[in-house]
Amino acid sequence: MKHLAVLILGLLLIPSGVQALTFLGGDQQVIDTPIPDDVVASGGSVTVNAPVDSLTVAGGMVTVDAPVAGDVIAAGGTLIVNGDVGGKVLAAGGEIELNGNATNALITGGTVRIGENAVIERDAFISAGEVTNAGSVLRNLTVSGETFNNPGTAGNVTFEEPSEPGLLPDLVSVLFAIGFLILGLLLIRAFPDLFAAVVGQVEKSPVLLTVLGFVAIIVSAIILVIIAITIVGLPIALVAGMLFIVALMLSSLFVAYALGDAIASRAGWSPGRSWIFVLGFVILQILIFIPLLGAIVQVIAVSLGYGGLLYALRGACPFGAGGGGA
Repeated sequence: MKHLAVLILGLLLIPSGVQALTFLGGDQQVIDTPIPDDVVASGGSVTVNAPVDSLTVAGGMVTVDAPVAGDVIAAGGTLIVNGDVGGKVLAAGGEIELNGNATNALITGGTVRIGENAVIERDAFISAGEVTNAGSVLRNLTVSGETFNNPGTAGNVTFEEPSEPGLLPDLVSVLFAIGFLILGLLLIRAFPDLFAAVVGQVEKSPVLLTVLGFVAIIVSAIILVIIAITIVGLPIALVAGMLFIVALMLSSLFVAYALGDAIASRAGWSPGRSWIFVLGFVILQILIFIPLLGAIVQVIAVSLGYGGLLYALRGACPFGAGGGGA
């Protein structure tokens, strides 16, 4: 579960002069020669025909026909993994087919199939409308879906149908995401200096700010409760509480921009502030929408953004640093 957190922080931690990742982008991407590196690829169609160290990919059609030494993190319309994966498979998409071996699998999509030749050495968690396991899961197979076919084998099988109301929470989540995307674009235009200051702090010390931000959120909430206990302090706590909530809501927007900026700079792109934010926002939302893992990614994003905001405000107004809870 910590891999996606490492992905976000790792992208921010890589120095600009170091080629720690290989980025590939375009309408059609085909990897025909081995890449002894971690690969991040995107495109309408992505095909991997040669071994890579690890693969993070997003595309309309993704096909992996070669071994991957580490983890595979994939999102797209159709995902087919035929090669063996040395680590985990984390995938989200419309149609997903896993025909190679892997250590663990966490998959969500419309239709998911584990092929008859696939072996999951440990656990598999699958959430989809239609799930088929024709392969072998050596430990636990947990499935959440409308239909489940299990001609294969598993050490322990758990199946549960999704609870109603079905599409309503997904629709609300998408509408909220669109609203925050628009809000972020407006804030970038209205307060470019604030965005630049917070993003600068986030990119400078992501790990430190994530820890400090998480602690600061807890401390701020405790302080607000203490202030609200007294009648005199209640109005102050209400105002400070509203500012605290706003700060938490905006925190992930700063992280989204920092993530987009990190990816664009490593790939040599200069699309402008708005498109940088859109890039990072979309990637962050994909990670957040992944079941179970999304919660951990969201906590990290909010903590990191909140920590960056506090440090930026402290730099702009040293005497106001103590009001981080607001």
